Amino acid sequence: MTNDIDKKAFNKMTKARVYLLKNHAFFGKLAMDLDFVESRQFDTMAVDGQRIFYNPDFTNKITFLETVGVIAHEVLHVVFKHHLRRNDRDAFYWNVAGDYVINDVLLDEGFILPLNPLHDPKYHKTTTEKVYADVYNGDDSDSDDGNSDSDGGDSDGGDSDGGAGGGAGGGDSKESLAKRMFGEVIDAVSEEDGQPLSQKEIEKLEQEINDKVIDAKTISKDCGKGGDAFKSMMDMVKQQSVSWEEVLGNLVLDKTITNDYNFNNANRRFIYQNIYLPSVEKKPSPKGAIALDISGSINKETMAMMQDAVNNIVPVANFEELTILYCDDAIRKVDTFSNGEEIELDYICGGGTDYEPVFKYINKQLDDDIAFLIYLTDGWCWDEFSEPEYPVIWATTDTSRYFKFGEVVDVE
Repeated sequence: MTNDIDKKAFNKMTKARVYLLKNHAFFGKLAMDLDFVESRQFDTMAVDGQRIFYNPDFTNKITFLETVGVIAHEVLHVVFKHHLRRNDRDAFYWNVAGDYVINDVLLDEGFILPLNPLHDPKYHKTTTEKVYADVYNGDDSDSDDGNSDSDGGDSDGGDSDGGAGGGAGGGDSKESLAKRMFGEVIDAVSEEDGQPLSQKEIEKLEQEINDKVIDAKTISKDCGKGGDAFKSMMDMVKQQSVSWEEVLGNLVLDKTITNDYNFNNANRRFIYQNIYLPSVEKKPSPKGAIALDISGSINKETMAMMQDAVNNIVPVANFEELTILYCDDAIRKVDTFSNGEEIELDYICGGGTDYEPVFKYINKQLDDDIAFLIYLTDGWCWDEFSEPEYPVIWATTDTSRYFKFGEVVDVE
């Protein structure tokens, strides 16, 4: 009898994957890259980046379309790299946070999910890290705190949004949260020895996932599955994989490092122990500049994004002085801040767009003596002028625009 049940579950999983390939090509292509492994070690399903483990009892219990939804759920765990990004976070609440993010995407896409899935509109288009910070309260207790608002429901409740649970941060216990979960994410480990992955191995796997996502995206478009909902989901993929705040912060940090390491002049503190470490050479703190596009195409929402960008730059940038340039087709305002000062942007609505005044100002007034220029813009302009000596980072709300030089970060 067991073999019949196992065969039934396997056939259901296989048909669900084919259904995904026909009706949701993006998910189907990525699901084809994951092996199906039957396992009663897990109550529902689980994924480790290479395999989807499925409990045949659970698979046979839920409907066919719910099976499709759970496979898509596990696929997004891989796409969002949840098996590579947990670090030292609590595994259970990391899974909870990931489920909130994934279920929001899938319900938007029209998928049917089993049980009473973790879903809260306040986590719409939010990163897993931010949801984790909200739901994890540092309590590792498994006891029910008596505030559970859900008993998990039944398998017919696939299209329910599950209310506004909010996890531990919202008063739900581990037990009540677990009843609404249907797919674990397992940390990826070395295939050779089962040990945690090295940074080099993680980067290799991340690149492999990125390549597979690009392939799946291409196939989905070729199959005519590239509408607004798909675009929204792909935006979420970009956001989850690497947030623009992290990219921008790391770029600025790289440009403003004020310590250098020299092995020619060893650190004497440890020489007596025959330990040779490099000495730290302090470099002067650099100056930086941020240009704000205040042309007529910039609205308050875009300006709010610019404020967020500045808020993420300032804490990591070890600058001596930061110059803020407000520019449309000319420089309209200049503010200068010292390191540690709080920066609040002014909303100034201008006219046309011309980038060149910013570069001329830096050349004449700052003698090109800056470690970086970040230009926050919607990208609706281009002028012919040569690349400056200092690094330029274009933080733009429209990466479809062409920039001849510098690094481009999508802040949308």
